[in-house]
Amino acid sequence: MGLLRVRLTSFLVGFGVAGGLGMYQLRQDVLTSHEVLSRQADEYRSKLEKRVAQLESLVAKEPKQELQN
Repeated sequence: MGLLRVRLTSFLVGFGVAGGLGMYQLRQDVLTSHEVLSRQADEYRSKLEKRVAQLESLVAKEPKQELQN
């Protein structure tokens, strides 16, 4: 019975260590992905703001016309 207990304990310790390392790696991957997505969102937002400013300046330059129904 003692050998079974040693093997079971060793298995559980190994499983716990592997699980802990796996969780650490997963956490690092999630943090890296979050940084990449955040950077991309900032770039897209700045491009969108520039485009909106360009469109607003074009609209301001055009003569205003009343809508006819």
